[in-house]
Amino acid sequence: LKSTSCSHPPAGPTSSLVIAMPCTYKTETYNEVLRWLDNTPIKYAANPKLKTSKSFVRYAKYAKAKTVGEALRFGTLYLDLLFDHEHGHLKATGQPKRKQLVSPDSSQWDDSWNATDKILSKMHAKWITWSKTFEVADRLGVDRRNLTSNKMGGISVEMHTQRMEAQVMAKLIMEEADSKGLLITDADVLHVLKLWAFKENTTRQNVMKEGIDFVNSDTLGLLAGYDGTVQVNQSTRHYPAVPHLLTRWLKDHLPDECGLKENGFHHTSINVNKGYAAKLHRDGNNEGPSMIAAFGEFTGGALNYWPEDDKTKATIDKLRQEDRKTLDLRRQLLLFDGNRGHSVEDFQGERYSLVFFSIGNSHKVNEKQRQLLMDVGIRVPDAKSLVDMKKLLSPPLGYGDVAEKAPAGPKRHPLRFWARPKKEKAVVSGLSKEKMHQAIEAARCVEPPEDDEDLPGETSFVSFQMTRKTNTEGLKVVMAFLKGASGRLMLAIEGVEEKKDSAKFHYQSVPSCTLGKALETHRLGEVRKWLQEVVTKTGGATLAELKKKKTRKGKAAEDQAPAVASEKSPKVSAKASAKESPAKTPEKSTGRKRAASTTPGAPEDAPSTKKQRRSSSGAKDEAPPDMKPRQEAKAVLAQGRGPSISKKEALEQLCRCSESTSLSYAPDGKTAESHKGSYERYQKYAAANNFKEALELGSGPADIVYDLQAGLLKITGTKRKGPLLTADNLAAVAEGRFGKLAGKWREALSQL
Repeated sequence: LKSTSCSHPPAGPTSSLVIAMPCTYKTETYNEVLRWLDNTPIKYAANPKLKTSKSFVRYAKYAKAKTVGEALRFGTLYLDLLFDHEHGHLKATGQPKRKQLVSPDSSQWDDSWNATDKILSKMHAKWITWSKTFEVADRLGVDRRNLTSNKMGGISVEMHTQRMEAQVMAKLIMEEADSKGLLITDADVLHVLKLWAFKENTTRQNVMKEGIDFVNSDTLGLLAGYDGTVQVNQSTRHYPAVPHLLTRWLKDHLPDECGLKENGFHHTSINVNKGYAAKLHRDGNNEGPSMIAAFGEFTGGALNYWPEDDKTKATIDKLRQEDRKTLDLRRQLLLFDGNRGHSVEDFQGERYSLVFFSIGNSHKVNEKQRQLLMDVGIRVPDAKSLVDMKKLLSPPLGYGDVAEKAPAGPKRHPLRFWARPKKEKAVVSGLSKEKMHQAIEAARCVEPPEDDEDLPGETSFVSFQMTRKTNTEGLKVVMAFLKGASGRLMLAIEGVEEKKDSAKFHYQSVPSCTLGKALETHRLGEVRKWLQEVVTKTGGATLAELKKKKTRKGKAAEDQAPAVASEKSPKVSAKASAKESPAKTPEKSTGRKRAASTTPGAPEDAPSTKKQRRSSSGAKDEAPPDMKPRQEAKAVLAQGRGPSISKKEALEQLCRCSESTSLSYAPDGKTAESHKGSYERYQKYAAANNFKEALELGSGPADIVYDLQAGLLKITGTKRKGPLLTADNLAAVAEGRFGKLAGKWREALSQL
């Protein structure tokens, strides 16, 4: 039996279906090899490899195997099994074999699964993933390698392809609007939103009705990190034309009232939603008013809004239905306060919505982030504009017994709304079929931004990326770029296909790139190695990435550990040991000593790395006088701490806890000498017995992560077992403030 679709579950041990999918090896090869067992008898042919190659030696070793398990133990790779069988060098000589393909689902592994079973199971899973890539590429007419290269983390190839189509279509629409002096219309926005691929968002627990595990909701623009920092999210950086089109639409539809048309609507972020009706909720991290509108063909789906809701006076369950205002967002543009109660009625059809809002930490945005957002039309409010924006809405009076009397004076505006044009000529309707087809064609290759000759040349590179295109002769061209610390790209290597559709490239470093030795090769692996060597050589921001890789391999977990005094901190250890044994004199050192690095995301008063001053006499390095008490205090405190752990380990532990999980803090874990800025707060929340109490007593999210990493906090209660990154696990801890933090920690952990 054969099936050309990958949308159905793959065949497992209990299925008789054989799934045929396009891949590097023939379907028949996979259907045979994936049925083998550890003790399936096999026979190898005489060594067919080139005698001067490494594979000749390796083949000679594993060709002695009599079973599949022996072959793997003798050094064959799973790709060798496929290659050798397909080329007639290897065959199974008898039973036993599976009746069906081995399951690709690793969750089925138990004690009955041996090493061979697991290797073949992984092979099956990779075959499915690989085949989906080919199917998408074939369906869209794109180069498969461009679908898998340079896509942002956490999304599939299919999602990346759809988002690239949305990106290019948004760009085409804006170019057409500029050339003809047109406004961006509802139909233009809807066209792009239908192309956009949404992630399944499991963190927005406050909007999910009972029985819902996720919603289709993405945020573009500025995001607040779990540790209090702010960042421009990846989607905005990778697909900038999409948020730019949305902000263009808002700008084109702002009313003259309140100076909005003249001054614009300042915001930091855009929430993009599809296909769900939010339950009654209040937004917890917004500041100032928001703009909201809906798009699509649907019935129902009105917004219910409680304009006088004051969350400081009553809980959300006290809101009455008769106090709500119902608004049709498909025909109106609404200015409202997301911190007041609101919900969406059930609907039929396809409904999208956009919410333009500001996060609470917008004052932390730096100039580089501000410029990135400005480039896509997002104007981040400053202190003055934020005050002006808040004045657009009247403060809430509350409801029922706690309601205040409306003050005398001008008419109050707890909400504002304006009618949207009923009929507008869509820009997209004026695009020719040829231009529309460009969206798919452009998805084949993401051209890097043009270099600015007025800017100084890059000296530090943080990564590299590749892109592909087809030249006028029909030959494929591979271009490799080095990415500088400023985000600019520099062409380093170019490869041209030697013959059309041969897939064999001749790579050469470009003359203008003199960062490494001249390169000329046919091997893509050597190109990647050359690029990585340049990135590593120039230093810059690559150090953090290298540390992460080491930590993942378990070779350098201390790279991310908090700065605590121990035997790994030479200066503090020397002082501590000198105190304990006055007669013992530490060895002198004329070289510089590097202090332990601080924990990413730690509170501002967390110990920081300092350069040690060198005495003119050449004696051992001494810390500045004002640093001595603090370092000595840390040496003493370290004795009462638990072991320090990495950020990843800390987040994994936190993601297994709930707000009621028991904990204990180290007595006097922070003092005026060791943590001048936070020791008083620590003394208060250190009395907590669980996470809920710790947060109520003044501990912040960054405090929790830092204290756990530093060994100041010990989790004494039972931690949740099972997988970490699942909606079920999140739902189990999603009560109160800790539940919201758990969602952010879970998201941060998935990026490590």
